[in-house]
Amino acid sequence: MEQCKKILEGIEDPLFVVSSNKEVIYENPAAKELKTSIGIENFKKIVDKAYNPQVYEKGIFIKGIFLELPDYKFLIDVFPYQNEGLTVLVRDITRFIELEEFSKKEGFIVTITKLLADIFHDLKGPLGGIKGAVQLLKEDPEDTELIDDILYEVKRLENLISEITFITKPTHLNKRKTNVHELLDKALKTLKITYPDITFVRNYDPSIPEILIDKDYIMRVFVNIIKNGIEATDGKGTVTISTGISWDRVYSPKGKKIFIRIKDSGKGIPEEMLDKLFLPFNSTKKNGMGIGLSSAYKIVKDHGGILRYIGDATFEILLPID
Repeated sequence: MEQCKKILEGIEDPLFVVSSNKEVIYENPAAKELKTSIGIENFKKIVDKAYNPQVYEKGIFIKGIFLELPDYKFLIDVFPYQNEGLTVLVRDITRFIELEEFSKKEGFIVTITKLLADIFHDLKGPLGGIKGAVQLLKEDPEDTELIDDILYEVKRLENLISEITFITKPTHLNKRKTNVHELLDKALKTLKITYPDITFVRNYDPSIPEILIDKDYIMRVFVNIIKNGIEATDGKGTVTISTGISWDRVYSPKGKKIFIRIKDSGKGIPEEMLDKLFLPFNSTKKNGMGIGLSSAYKIVKDHGGILRYIGDATFEILLPID
């Protein structure tokens, strides 16, 4: 018993024993120190949170009980003690959560700073083009090609600003019952004209119902993701589109969503890109702005759906069945 006591007193985390009538009958030095630092009333709250007669009556263990006090946060583990009491182990995670919240804020600031830097970097191209064309136009005001160049660069700026605005504002959806297969076929027909060497494989489930969506917005999502798949194969590979009822354990356990999977024959997304795949201005393309997937993600989310990369060069879109 004396050896056991030495072991308990050597534990750095607060540990104490509570009897069946809720009295603290043993405290290791760390528990005594905790009681002094947080006060008796707060210590009683830990005892109250940990107390559960089923632990010693049924011999069960309870781990990871979270307790938040005004200035403290704890995780509590409870174990049976001689069939008539509880052994309580307390971990103070206050500092850990503070550091985590701080790192999130730091990460947010870094992300916003990077986004702004990328935005201004992307603006430099069109602005530089406009500036150069205007300087040349001063020398030859009748040069219509320079005017066309200026209009082209202005259009690039408009598109960039439009995309940035889109991902930062609410989407106003005009939902109608839609056959997803017809919408997909329309997207494929459009892309086939631009990419004649690509092979499209359709694995459609004819039993999926029509769903309530904004056709224009979802068409935009389909075109964006299929086009990404085409470009991943250098325009000469295969893109396979599969549909069906989703029974995903997390997102559709009752079969209340359909899935659309878009798989290309390319190499897939690099692992270092996975955690920032849907962030704006992060692109795997050499000249890409990285806004397309962010826009697609927002559109699908506004429909109450899920857009995710599931590996094997495959994106999955989940959309709710009404």
